[in-house]
Amino acid sequence: MKRALAAVAVALMTVTGLVATTTTSASAHGTHHSRSHASKGYTQVVVAPAVYDLVTTAGITPAPLNGATAAPYKGTLAARFPITAYRLRGLQIRHTGGISLTAGSSTISLSNFNIDLARGRVSGVVSGTVGDVGRVDLFKIRASDRAGLGLVRLTLTNTAAGALNTTFGVDAFAENATFGYATPRPFGR
Repeated sequence: MKRALAAVAVALMTVTGLVATTTTSASAHGTHHSRSHASKGYTQVVVAPAVYDLVTTAGITPAPLNGATAAPYKGTLAARFPITAYRLRGLQIRHTGGISLTAGSSTISLSNFNIDLARGRVSGVVSGTVGDVGRVDLFKIRASDRAGLGLVRLTLTNTAAGALNTTFGVDAFAENATFGYATPRPFGR
């Protein structure tokens, strides 16, 4: 786990180190850096193959939202969420965009993800059939067991598992189950 968090922290430090060298000293000591959308890169999230199989078998269709992209990747799906800001204090990476999951009239949207390395959590804004939930912790950051898919493993929080189960009328999602893998790619295109 420490190795996985260290890898993400190195990616974040690379970003913030390069940003800090291009800002004033007051900004370098601040907690928030913001530059143009295109220069910050993205975080790639690969859906765990077992989850992708479950989702497609259940007739749930994923779709990117608001600047995110999604494409087939190694027999599953990879989504890219643009990085919009970094925080030195608290080791946070903020994103725009999101993903919706839809089956018939049931839908859930997850967007505006924040990676919080200090807490080992990823939060996002949740809305859809379950209502406008607002920002909640969606994933716990764990050591990757599939390095080819991502630097860290994302496991579901109880809140996220419950929202998915409620939305789609299933009991397939559980707290601490692997949902996917994430890799921040600062300055990636």
